[in-house]
Amino acid sequence: MTLDLLRHGEPEGGRLYRGNKVDDSLTAKGWQQMQASTNGKRWDFIATSPMIRCQAFAQNLSQTQNTKMQVFEGLKELGFGDWQGKSVKDIGQEIVDMFKYDPINNAPPGAENLFDFQERVLSTFTQITQTRKKQSVLIVAHAGVIRIIKSHLLNLPIEKMFTMEVISASCERFEL
Repeated sequence: MTLDLLRHGEPEGGRLYRGNKVDDSLTAKGWQQMQASTNGKRWDFIATSPMIRCQAFAQNLSQTQNTKMQVFEGLKELGFGDWQGKSVKDIGQEIVDMFKYDPINNAPPGAENLFDFQERVLSTFTQITQTRKKQSVLIVAHAGVIRIIKSHLLNLPIEKMFTMEVISASCERFEL
């Protein structure tokens, strides 16, 4: 199976911790970023987060390529609790750095439990991959979701997930 993980492009409102509640659309630049990352590539199946910053592009790509697409609730971003809708400047760089260094013990107030998030994402990932074993699959999702899947594929502990950079509109390929 060929698996591509595509992070959404730049959303309206700039760099924020949007999480699973703030649902901003892509900017024109965000659309261009995602088109550039997928240009010349085709898939048998597209799985997407229901958040508009992912789903709108996935829907467009699905129609353009005449490829089956399905929305998966389990691909929503991590719930960042009190951080949702805030920038690093609003939160404080030191607090954000502590979270990235030790996300288990420094989670944002009211945030989704990281192990629950991992279970949600990997359960959805297994559902997608088990039914599409001999196909090429594109998952359009968020940095947190992609970090969970990559951690799983690379056998890294969840505590290290924020050591991986996942840039806007990046598209990474894995052979499973």
